[in-house]
Amino acid sequence: MSLIFLYFLTFTLTYMTVFAYDFMVVNGQSSWEERYGKDYLDHPIAPGVAITVETTHQLCGHKTTENLERPEDWTGRPFRELMQRYPEKEGWQWELRPGNIIFSRSVSGLCADDSTKRHLGVAEGVVAVIVGPPGVYGGIDRLTNIEASRLPDPLRRMAESGWLSPELEDQISLYLDGMDESNGHK
Repeated sequence: MSLIFLYFLTFTLTYMTVFAYDFMVVNGQSSWEERYGKDYLDHPIAPGVAITVETTHQLCGHKTTENLERPEDWTGRPFRELMQRYPEKEGWQWELRPGNIIFSRSVSGLCADDSTKRHLGVAEGVVAVIVGPPGVYGGIDRLTNIEASRLPDPLRRMAESGWLSPELEDQISLYLDGMDESNGHK
C-alpha cells in the first residue's frame, strides 16, 4: 500500500514540477528561441502543414489573411528558414496550431483596398482629397483651391468630418463659382 502511495506522490510531484516550470519559465520568455529552445528551430516542418499569414492594418482596422502558396515547398525545411522570412524584428509573431503555422503582425497603414479610396476633407483651410474611405484619415492626396470658409455650414461640417465623396469636388467648385457670379450682379 505504501508503494502505491509513493508512486502517486512521485507522479503528482513530477507533474506539478513540469507544470510550474512551464508556467514560470517557458511562458515568461519572449522570443521563439527562448520559448522552445535552439534545437526546436531546426525541426523540420511536417507535410500537410498550412502556413497562414495575417496582417492587421491599424489605421482602417481591417485584417488580411492569406495562406502561403505552395506550403509543400516548406515541407522538411527547418522552422529557422521560415522564421527568416517572417522575422520578429519586423513585428512578426508566431503561433503553432495543429496542422497550421500562423504568422501575424500589425502595421500602421491602410489595407490595400482602403488605400485606393478617397474622400473630401479640410486641410490647411482648403478642401483636400484625403486618402482612405470616408471618416478615415490616411493622409492628404492633394489640396484643392476651394477655400473651406466659403462652403455653406452644413457642407463645411461634412467636409471637416470627412464624409464627402471626391466626386463632389467639381460640383462644389461650380456651386461656389455660381455664387460668386450671382453676388457680382447685385
